Amino acid sequence: MDQNAKGVRNAYLTMLFDGLCVSSASVILPLLKEHHNLSYNLSGLLLALLSVGNLASALICGFLPRRWGVRRTMLLFTSGLFLGYLLLTVSGSPALLLLSFLLIGLGKGSTMNNATVITGAAAKDRTKSVNLINALFAIGSLSAPFLYLACSGRLFWQVPIVLLSVSGGIVWLLFFFIKRNAPQQAKPQKDDLSFLRDKHFWFSTAFLFCQQCAEISVTGWLVTYFKDQGILSGVFSEFTVTVIWFAMLVGRLIIAFVLPQNSRLRSLVLMSACAIVTYALLLTATSGIMAIIALFLFGFSMSGTYPTSIAQANKSLSNASVGVLLPVAGIGAVVMPYITGAVAQHIGIQGGMACSLVALCVMLLFALLLRRDSGAAAP
Repeated sequence: MDQNAKGVRNAYLTMLFDGLCVSSASVILPLLKEHHNLSYNLSGLLLALLSVGNLASALICGFLPRRWGVRRTMLLFTSGLFLGYLLLTVSGSPALLLLSFLLIGLGKGSTMNNATVITGAAAKDRTKSVNLINALFAIGSLSAPFLYLACSGRLFWQVPIVLLSVSGGIVWLLFFFIKRNAPQQAKPQKDDLSFLRDKHFWFSTAFLFCQQCAEISVTGWLVTYFKDQGILSGVFSEFTVTVIWFAMLVGRLIIAFVLPQNSRLRSLVLMSACAIVTYALLLTATSGIMAIIALFLFGFSMSGTYPTSIAQANKSLSNASVGVLLPVAGIGAVVMPYITGAVAQHIGIQGGMACSLVALCVMLLFALLLRRDSGAAAP
């Protein structure tokens, strides 16, 4: 196996462990809250710093490599997963906890950014490549609750956190063994910002902004919504995140291996429309069975929107273009959960969740603009 192939293989594997580490952050939060007596305000701030770190990392890793080198930048920021979880086992100091979650967010964003560039540079079909790395991320995310359950009740409550730190260390080692002639090093990076004048790129960024608004807000508030509405309770409500990630995994695998490459723009329009319908069904569901079915369909509808929109952003993915695309779009992941909470505080949780429906409608609008902008080249 040549060095390029090994680099791509390692990049795929990093996404598996990245999904496990990042999704586990929300799973272990109740554990930290219990043992360190954290307030709801501090708990919310920890989750916010996770998104801030992810956003900041994508921006920094997009432009710092030109000054400092791709390899050194990659190894510095991907160490965040290992160091962040390691610090969580040391102390319950609020400052240290905040630093830990910021490092985890930095590690997550750096891993996603580098894996996207490495695999995208070597892939003949970028949509298939990006869907595959996101499918592996979903598999890792599905494993998070089961890791926690397997380790619960052990001698030390820090056991799952230590295992997550080890997983973060594996991510760093996988990147360490990607040689300098890996895919992202095959061609010298040029200081080319021409993509900033590309209307299609900004349509893709706006689409992804709305997608992140909806996905992150829905997954973040899902358990609270089901509990407060009395639709699901106990263990069932806590595993609803597993349902949506499983649906996304199925959808991304289908898109990667079944969907024709020339139907990507049409798929974005169809997926956006289906997401609106299924989310409306979710908000109107009154029984647990109906809610789970609607949730699965919503996750399936949303599954390909993120990777397909990234693949459509530019004719060639680069550190710079991804470094603009992901942070700008990631603002939605930071802002919308707060908007949902603020609206819920005044008119109830269902009203807050309805804010994501607005984001989905705007997402459909930009999907239509993307297809129209492609003109005769659109499928």
